[in-house]
Amino acid sequence: MARLPLLLLTFLLGFSSLLAQRYSGIGVNLFPNYSHRRIVNLDLNMIGQADSLETSEFARPSYAGGIVLSYRGKKAGVQVGLNYSQTGYRGKRTPIAFNDPNRANFDDEQYSFRAQNIEIPFSVLFYQNLSEKDDFFFSLGSGLSYNLSNQDIITRFNGESSAREVNTIDSDDFRKVNYCFQTSMGWEHKLSQNMLFSIAPTFRLWLAGIYRDSLLNRNLYQFGLRATVRFDRELEVF
Repeated sequence: MARLPLLLLTFLLGFSSLLAQRYSGIGVNLFPNYSHRRIVNLDLNMIGQADSLETSEFARPSYAGGIVLSYRGKKAGVQVGLNYSQTGYRGKRTPIAFNDPNRANFDDEQYSFRAQNIEIPFSVLFYQNLSEKDDFFFSLGSGLSYNLSNQDIITRFNGESSAREVNTIDSDDFRKVNYCFQTSMGWEHKLSQNMLFSIAPTFRLWLAGIYRDSLLNRNLYQFGLRATVRFDRELEVF
């Protein structure tokens, strides 16, 4: 136990040295991505249903975007953001049943699930200098989300034309607050004295299912390319 304070002090001194020549910044980011879900089945009697969902549900285009606040030094930094996001998954395009009234005007249909969230991501970043204006970085982090609403979207097709039906799901079964693991690696370029641009392939996995209490659940995840424009200012170190 006597070594614990010494180890903690050593870590804090080491990390503070990485934050030499400190900067604070504010910017905007856009995260176009493909979102999907991971099936979590806790009921052996539902294995057949879970296997069926695995083959009938696919990733869908999604996006997130918002503001980001940063604090960084020469070798390390931290970022926290506030984002709006749309995420979810979609089903296979299938023929409309002959006894469905929509069959009179359409041939096929496709189901999608869309969740709209407010997100607060947080990351620790580690930098490697490449040139006077370029850095490579790697990040690890987490985040919280608050679920605003959920929609079922049915798109019906007739040749080249299509029509969408959007229904908001009014249910208390959906989890309101979720948390995630996220990681990325990317490139940061200095556009001017105070303006920077970065781009990073990013993976984010939400660790709790979209339903609060269900034996057959779905964990959403996203993989995409996050682009950020940030304005930094150097802080005086006393």
